[in-house]
Amino acid sequence: MPALAFYIDAPLQSWGASSKFQYRETNAFPTKSALVGLIAAALGIDKHASDEAEHLQALSDLKLTVVRIEQTQRTPSRLTDFHTVGGGYDKKAPLWEKMSIPKKASGAAFGTVITRRSYLCDTSFVAIWEGDAATLTRVQAALLDPVWGVWFGRKTCLPASPLTPTVGEDRQQAFDALLEILPEQTPTSLEAFEYQEELQSDSEQDGSFYQSDQAIAFGQHHGAVPAAYRARNIRQHRPSKD
Repeated sequence: MPALAFYIDAPLQSWGASSKFQYRETNAFPTKSALVGLIAAALGIDKHASDEAEHLQALSDLKLTVVRIEQTQRTPSRLTDFHTVGGGYDKKAPLWEKMSIPKKASGAAFGTVITRRSYLCDTSFVAIWEGDAATLTRVQAALLDPVWGVWFGRKTCLPASPLTPTVGEDRQQAFDALLEILPEQTPTSLEAFEYQEELQSDSEQDGSFYQSDQAIAFGQHHGAVPAAYRARNIRQHRPSKD
């Protein structure tokens, strides 16, 4: 099956699959919804357009494998950042300042909002997509010349290295082609790395689990709730220690 691979490298990454409200955790691996959102931004897909769901379906139909790539000079870690939103604004101040005060659905002032947001630090991944060749060609072109900016989970998580999208006849070939370009890497079997792969069936396998990160819609249209997702089946692979 045709495949495309691209590099995910940044000082900060954030991949939240279920975090809400004040505590925003990050997964240990990139989520498919965040990566589909990255590609959608590169393609210039408007999340408020009436045909957004159709465009996202073509991307969600691609099978995703995410491979953890460790760099020898880095030690992966996590950072939790303390945020405040809306503190110190005066209700009697000019309109622009009053607009920054968080409000409840009723319109009443909510006061200062405190959040704690976690990030992955000093780690990198390769995302490998398998599926329709024409869709992969469009994705490759968009990642090389994106319409809108791309980031890894949050807008503060900007790429530290080019995504360098590469293609191959299958996922191993696409992976090898990318490893040839990356520093301190040589083409190696996928089985030598820790990775998460998307399963195309609902059958349970050793190391498989469900995660609600298959994006249906990021915007609100046709009665859909904002940021609608469904679950997908994922298998976790860890290399043998022998």
